[in-house]
Amino acid sequence: MNPYKIKLVRFDSGERFPVLCSRQGGMPVHSATLWALTELRTANLSTNTLHQALRSLMVLFIVLDELEIDLSTRLRGGQFLTVGEIEAIVGACKLPIAAGDRKRSGDGIFIWSSSTSGSNSQIIHPATIAIRLLYIARYLDWVATDHLLKTGVGNPHFTGLEKIRELVSNTIKARMPSVHRFSSVAPREGLTEQMLSVLQQVVAPEFEHNPWSHDYARQRNYLMIRWLLSLGVRRGELLGVKISDINFQNNEVLIARRADDPADPRLRQPNAKTNGRLLALDAELAELTRTYVMTIRRNITGARKHEYLWVAGGSGKPLSLAGLNKIFVTLRQHCPELPENLCPHLLRHTWNDLFSEAVDRNNVSATVEQKLRSRLMGWSETSGMANVYNQRHIKRKATAVSLKMQERLRVEAHPDE
Repeated sequence: MNPYKIKLVRFDSGERFPVLCSRQGGMPVHSATLWALTELRTANLSTNTLHQALRSLMVLFIVLDELEIDLSTRLRGGQFLTVGEIEAIVGACKLPIAAGDRKRSGDGIFIWSSSTSGSNSQIIHPATIAIRLLYIARYLDWVATDHLLKTGVGNPHFTGLEKIRELVSNTIKARMPSVHRFSSVAPREGLTEQMLSVLQQVVAPEFEHNPWSHDYARQRNYLMIRWLLSLGVRRGELLGVKISDINFQNNEVLIARRADDPADPRLRQPNAKTNGRLLALDAELAELTRTYVMTIRRNITGARKHEYLWVAGGSGKPLSLAGLNKIFVTLRQHCPELPENLCPHLLRHTWNDLFSEAVDRNNVSATVEQKLRSRLMGWSETSGMANVYNQRHIKRKATAVSLKMQERLRVEAHPDE
């Protein structure tokens, strides 16, 4: 079992702060907490980024424990990490984070255990490996620098440790996978036309084989799916919508960023990752939403105590990220025709595919398409994310043109066929 866990602490200000703790005693790991507070929190990084950094340190601490390495003792003795120990850390970053999924070979390198080898679920993306190593390098550099500042230049090990600190940092960074922010590999595809039709049929409230028996769950889940497909919002953006964000006169909704909102009772707060923006609702979707607010949501006990649009059917509390995820788990289990990776973000990809088709029908230029997509998705025009989808769309069109040309050549070569 993984000997560490991350606990999310909520301050009175509403800020959510993750803390790396020992699973056995529940106490925070002092050095990791101090590093997160002084180096990361002061940089105004998001809660999710802090969580990701601490998960990286979790890998490091598991390796240090298994190799019986005490960094403080090492530094006091004028030593830090060897190349072999760094290789062990790098090897662990390429594996699942659970300690039980790894075993160490004789030379200290971590490899898959025989029970998990070959499983696709065990493959760690190069970007994740690079991120883990980046945070580990930053933490180790901080630990060594802190020791050097405390001991001072008069310490006989100072000069040697300063060189070792730099060597360790460079050695780890040299082993980071080369990952471009936007690789040549296209983002995962959205739902096919057939899958989209199946999804819309299954979630329709009146459908006989709808997975949910309670009328409220049917109505709410159908409407949430409609929102995800029609607006392309992220799951955090969807769950962060308040009733006051919706203008039913103009049929518009404000997708707002409210990081660490003290009014949000959810410990794991859903939040907008991208820029805030105003999105249009078509007349039907706006009317369905208004009906949900006025005649469906208001009848749920506890729902009137807050403004969040989507509420849990039993308690009326704001719907959690786990609650939304469970809806998609139910859909996948109930309907085998739907893809195994069906999730809210897949519907965001589906929206982008539908947007590309709409752009083609309206003869929108590539430049304007990129600006429109960036604005509707909440991306900065300079982020490059819109270009990823544009390039995928261009690739599809190029493939279609190429096949059309090949068909014409085949017909001309065999006119009597």
